[in-house]
Amino acid sequence: MQSLDDQSSMRGEAQYREALAPVTECMLALAGLAAGERVLDIGSGAGEMALLAAERVGATGFVVATDISLAQMTGLVERRQALPVADRLVIEETAAEDLTPEPDSFDVALARNCLMYFRDLPDAVRKIRAALRPGGRFVASIYGSLEREPFHAVPIAVVERRRAIGAPLPEYVQAFRVGRVEVERAMVAAGFRDIRSSVVATSRHYPSGAAAIVLLRSSPSLNELLSLLPELERDDAWNEIADGFAAYETSAGLKLPGEQLVITGIA
Repeated sequence: MQSLDDQSSMRGEAQYREALAPVTECMLALAGLAAGERVLDIGSGAGEMALLAAERVGATGFVVATDISLAQMTGLVERRQALPVADRLVIEETAAEDLTPEPDSFDVALARNCLMYFRDLPDAVRKIRAALRPGGRFVASIYGSLEREPFHAVPIAVVERRRAIGAPLPEYVQAFRVGRVEVERAMVAAGFRDIRSSVVATSRHYPSGAAAIVLLRSSPSLNELLSLLPELERDDAWNEIADGFAAYETSAGLKLPGEQLVITGIA
C-alpha cells in the first residue's frame, strides 16, 4: 500500500508531465527522431524523454539516458524493462560536464529543463557538441521569464519579502539562473550553428487553489525554498502563496500559466 507521501509524489509528477506536455511535443517534433538513430538524453530524471525517444528510434536505434543522480532515475530503471528491446536504452549516472562518449557518436541530444542546473554550462554544452556527429541536432528547453511563471514567481516573491535569497540557490530559484542569451552564447562558443528558439506556452491545472496548496506542501523543491524561513513564519508564507495563486482561480479550478523556451542547434 502506498504512503500518502508516495501518492503525493506521484500526483506531483503526473501534474508536472501534464504541464510540460506541450514542451515535450515541441522538442520531439524539432528533434525529428527517426528509426535507427542514436540519442543522448541529458538530465533524464524519471526518464519520460528517454522512453519517448526509445519508442521513436525503435529496435535499430539506441538511447543513452544520463543524470547526475541515479536515485532520480529509479523510475526509469523500472520502466525500461517494459521496452521490447530493453538493452537499447542505457542508463548512466553522470553530470553533463563529465560526459565522455565517443566523439560524433550521437545523432540527437535532448536536454529538457536541465541546463539551468549545470555546474558549468559552457563546458557541458561543449561536451554535448563533441558527442554529436556533424549535422546532429541539439534540442533543449528552459523556463522563460520568471514574471510569466506564477507557479514559481509567487512563492519566490513571498520568501523574498521576508528574507534575501542567497547562494547556494534553492532549486526553485536556480530554475531561472540562465536564460536564452546564456544558452545561445554557450552554444555558439561550442560550435553549434543555425541556433533557434521557440516560445511554448504551458499551464498547471489544479481542481482548486486549496487542492494546489495541499499538493505543493509535499513538494521537495518548494519546501526547500520555504526552509529559508524560520519555522514559525512558514504557515503565513503558505497562506500568502495561496492568496497569490487566487488571482488565477477560475470556475474550472486553478490554472497557472507558464512559458518555456525550446532552443535548437545543429552540430
